[in-house]
Amino acid sequence: MRLLTYPICLMSVLLLFPLLSSAAVVPDTVTFQNGAITLHGLLYKPAGTGPFPAVLYNHGSAPGMLSNEAFEAIAPVYVGRGWVFFAPYRRGQGLSASAGEYIETQIASARRDGLERALLLFVTAFLLVAALFLVFTRKKRVWMRGFCIVILAVLTVGAVWLSGTRAAAAEMVRLLETDHLNDQLAAYDWLRKQDFVQADRIAVAGNSFGGIETVLGAERVKYCAAIDASGGAESWTLALQLQARMARAVRNSQAPIFFFQAENDYNLAPSRTLSAAMKEAGKIYEMKIYPAFGQSVPAGHSFTWRGSSAWADDVFAFLDKHCRPPVKPA
Repeated sequence: MRLLTYPICLMSVLLLFPLLSSAAVVPDTVTFQNGAITLHGLLYKPAGTGPFPAVLYNHGSAPGMLSNEAFEAIAPVYVGRGWVFFAPYRRGQGLSASAGEYIETQIASARRDGLERALLLFVTAFLLVAALFLVFTRKKRVWMRGFCIVILAVLTVGAVWLSGTRAAAAEMVRLLETDHLNDQLAAYDWLRKQDFVQADRIAVAGNSFGGIETVLGAERVKYCAAIDASGGAESWTLALQLQARMARAVRNSQAPIFFFQAENDYNLAPSRTLSAAMKEAGKIYEMKIYPAFGQSVPAGHSFTWRGSSAWADDVFAFLDKHCRPPVKPA
């Protein structure tokens, strides 16, 4: 029995070795500059000296070092196919936490300021309108007057809430298209200067907030391709500013873009709307909605880093198509 067991165990190890080796990719921590700001990132490289094609991966809004979970899941997929995977941390998050304030904190602060301004304005207006209404309807029935005041109060609360939401959305867009985009561009400048990278074969990718950053980056930089995974899915409905900004970015994109999401993500409108915008603009794009992933909406959103077994072949077919090595003259 043992004589049979040992060869079987050995064969199993040999068969699993490629999987184990690709999963055990250990990153290097690197430093790069955005003007006077020092930022850090994680660099995953295939074995050998290269030069290799590379992907710059934009993380989402997860606080602290939580984005490492996504990097550790996705990096081996790219490295296993011969790609450098560079995950720069933008200011306020992860390894670059000391370089600036966390973006969600800034958005929350903008929402609070918007609520406070709106509260003063709309409550004052409510009191004036309510007083005038009660004066001019003093001969009406009490229940009718009370009902109208309640409706006015509900409208006031809604207006205050909407003002806070709009302020938060405006701040989100401002930060993503200025400070955070500049961090991405600084990471790109660093990456393309590395001797192990093929400078004309750099793609960009990202999930959630990182998907937004991906399309903003593709508007500014001639990446060979872009992969937008669920960019803006959680914020889309309540952020009209974001919808308009992303639509403008994809219409002006310098790179072909592949949009993908799981069917049970927060909102599928980003992929559908932005791919339609690219079609209208005559740009190159592909879009795919995959079957539901997990049993909840947050699980569907996590498909972008946990579901690589489903999307990897499609993503790399897109990259292989648009990030081909340059043809050498005969």
